Amino acid sequence: MACPAGYKIMERHSIKEKIIARLVLFTALALLAWGGLSYFTSPLEPILRKRQDTTVNFLILTKPAMLISYNPSLQKGVITNLTDKETSLPVAAISKRFKLENAPYIFIPQTQNRQKFWNDFKESLSVWPQKPYKVLLYIYSYIKMRLTKKTFISLGDFILLSYELPHLRGVDFTVKETQKPKKILKKAKQKTQSPEERQIILENKKQEEEILVVEVFNASDHNGLASEVTRYLQTLSNEGIFKVDVINFSTSNERLNKTKIVALTKRLDALKELSKHLGLVNSEIHYMEDKNAISEAKIYLGEDFKLPKTVK
Repeated sequence: MACPAGYKIMERHSIKEKIIARLVLFTALALLAWGGLSYFTSPLEPILRKRQDTTVNFLILTKPAMLISYNPSLQKGVITNLTDKETSLPVAAISKRFKLENAPYIFIPQTQNRQKFWNDFKESLSVWPQKPYKVLLYIYSYIKMRLTKKTFISLGDFILLSYELPHLRGVDFTVKETQKPKKILKKAKQKTQSPEERQIILENKKQEEEILVVEVFNASDHNGLASEVTRYLQTLSNEGIFKVDVINFSTSNERLNKTKIVALTKRLDALKELSKHLGLVNSEIHYMEDKNAISEAKIYLGEDFKLPKTVK
């Protein structure tokens, strides 16, 4: 008895679909195995899992380039903006120049504009928790860059970083800024301090560090914003929520679209907490060492700033 022609066609389609399904399954299993092997053989795995007190460095080849040094133990990153001259150096020379323990991971983003890349990166950190589907775009971008050799981050490292990044916000990063070199004055020979004098200095310093001393500048077109923020910070301090003292508030000479906090000392933990109280979770902290500063930080209120309605 002869089989109808339609039955043979359906049978061929059925065999074809089974072959395709098995190929897809085999590919998925192969990718899973590759990803698992890459994950457990990644040098980042013990560093991130054990929260080691070390730095993982990423050289972002924008124009000019930027170096991101991330400490898993502190869950903090430091951004160093390279000059054009430093950007043109070989990777080995850059590692030596910035005293990096290990060679940095190299990443070539689609945008070559450094500020645009950083703004997009900060935005992605804040968007992922609300829009998890953005991760698909992130995965697509990674595959595309691997195929075009714009990054040498392995699949295992990519998986580990994908888990780590959603826990971070802009405030977890500090941007190091440089000042113009000043003329070095010859210091007079100082008398050696006695143990009693050193103890008094240490005690005074301990008391001073309990209160964060800041200056507030209005860099927006909203009149009275600096005084409003000063009153808000005084309320925080008076209610024992956060110890802060505003020793100066005034209008800035420059106008800024985005609010900016510039640290003048290394009390970054206190500044991170202050940023959260001001609702600046997605804004990074800028660091500029200034031994002659009268405060520990300067807050420049930009057009984007909105005063929190309630004290947090």
